[in-house]
Amino acid sequence: CIENIPMHMCTEPLLTRHFTEAYPELEVYDVKIAYDVAMLTQIYEEMQDVESGLEYSIRKREKHDKVLMMYPRCASRFCQCFCSPCSTKVNVEEYYREKLEELQAEFLKQREVSLHSPLGLAFVTFTSVNSAKQVFDDHKKTFLLGFSDSQPLSSLSASMKSDKWKVWFAPPPRDIYWEHLSDKRNWLFLKIIVSNLTLFLVTFFLTTPEYLVSQFDTILIAIFGPDADFQNSTASSWVQDFLPTVMLWSFTALLPLLVSYSDRWLGRWTRSEENHSVMRKTFWYLLFMVIVLPTFGFTTGMAYFNFLFMNNNSTDSYKWECIFLPDSGAFFVNYVITAALIGSALELIRFPEMFWYVIQLCFSRSEAETPAIQRAVTYEFRFGEQYARMLLIFAMTMMYSLSCPLITPFGLLYFILKHLVDRHNLAFVYAPSKINKKVHASAINFVIMSVGLLQFFMVTFSILRSGNLAIMTNRTKYALVLFVITINIFTAQIWSSFCRRLSPIKYEDVLYMESGDDDHLQPYLPVVLKEAEQDLIHPKPENQRRISNESGGPDDYGLQLQVIQTTHNNNHYYKL
Repeated sequence: CIENIPMHMCTEPLLTRHFTEAYPELEVYDVKIAYDVAMLTQIYEEMQDVESGLEYSIRKREKHDKVLMMYPRCASRFCQCFCSPCSTKVNVEEYYREKLEELQAEFLKQREVSLHSPLGLAFVTFTSVNSAKQVFDDHKKTFLLGFSDSQPLSSLSASMKSDKWKVWFAPPPRDIYWEHLSDKRNWLFLKIIVSNLTLFLVTFFLTTPEYLVSQFDTILIAIFGPDADFQNSTASSWVQDFLPTVMLWSFTALLPLLVSYSDRWLGRWTRSEENHSVMRKTFWYLLFMVIVLPTFGFTTGMAYFNFLFMNNNSTDSYKWECIFLPDSGAFFVNYVITAALIGSALELIRFPEMFWYVIQLCFSRSEAETPAIQRAVTYEFRFGEQYARMLLIFAMTMMYSLSCPLITPFGLLYFILKHLVDRHNLAFVYAPSKINKKVHASAINFVIMSVGLLQFFMVTFSILRSGNLAIMTNRTKYALVLFVITINIFTAQIWSSFCRRLSPIKYEDVLYMESGDDDHLQPYLPVVLKEAEQDLIHPKPENQRRISNESGGPDDYGLQLQVIQTTHNNNHYYKL
């Protein structure tokens, strides 16, 4: 992928000519220009909804000999009595047919506007991975040296300003948010700072989930009054013991949505980049908010600042002995049990998707919109959030496996149930999603870090139980040695690529193309410029559309195969 191409020079013939002259020994397979398709994508999605409604009404008329009628108003499907005084019923088939013709005309008009709005960005595909790597190395820019002096030039290099190009390996076409490419990255750094700062202020300085749970008794007294007896009643005691853990799990399930939406506001260009960013931010947030800060008693930002600044002139010292009490991990054991049994069941039932589906039905106009609603509530599997929550349970199980060994079998139960639930949802529920190898590499780093936290807790536990730091027992020495070894392994895992750059030995990067994946053969075009054009120029007859949908086409049974294929695919690093 090449950025910063001048708009007037961003055409396929000129780019092909430039690479042919600059690299005569390399063969260019394809060149595609990126256009502004944000508005075109909205029109295309609306066309799909209208077309599915038209097909549904035709199928209803032919099979059941029933002509669907509706009020063309929002929420008129279940509120017809309110729409009848101010509106008249229309034929659903005729309404959607007229609407489809209007959208097709608007689509063709907007398509011409999009094709005359290049973004200064192009995707160049070469016939071999070595050719793509050679072009990438020639345009690589370092912080100190700038561009390479041996960059090949052509007769168009001065006009195209190839010395200002930003070149990077392109992900597969299905991984790209084509409608986000029009969002310029000029203000991306500022948006990242504002997003992370706001998220930090909201999540850290206001409260943590465990602090809200600790105020559960106050909430009950405010609801039922000060005279309510919560100790002698069996139901009330069950509520006090069970609901706080459910509330903590609910907070850890809902608050990461704030993290994910703050990251989606940035307008990432690829799905894999978005999943990777959401996974890292969500994991760090959950780790500190749910485990680290509550473990040391910092349930609010005020408590943390009191420990840092307010206790300097006080004779009271921090009560480290209270951290590793025998019952200190009981609450987290309840959390893991709740996440394993109730959390897995709720992920299988999917109440949020069901609630959103009911809302969409309430605001629909007729039953012909049911296929469009089903498509609207079919989300991609959010690898970032799911990965972060799973790694949180792993870190929690590792950290408390020493002071509270009972958490270990329930942690194993959670991973077994989580595997079964996610396998079902990936195969039958969610739409295809894309991730790259960086997500798995970050997960490996977090796993090693969780082991390092276990070793740190073990050293701290041994020192506190020995009672004297000057006299270390054999257990403390053994724990300290294991902690140093773990830190070395974690450091080697993280900084391995950076150390290779500092080495006097030059390492040659070897790139492999995975077999069984034909993403590299797909043209770098958005769906609205590829498939929609074919449907408009060569539309299928209505009877063929109905037959293809009724005989189990991709709309009915293609989801499972696509999900299984895409969840095991990784990026191909031979495209620019």
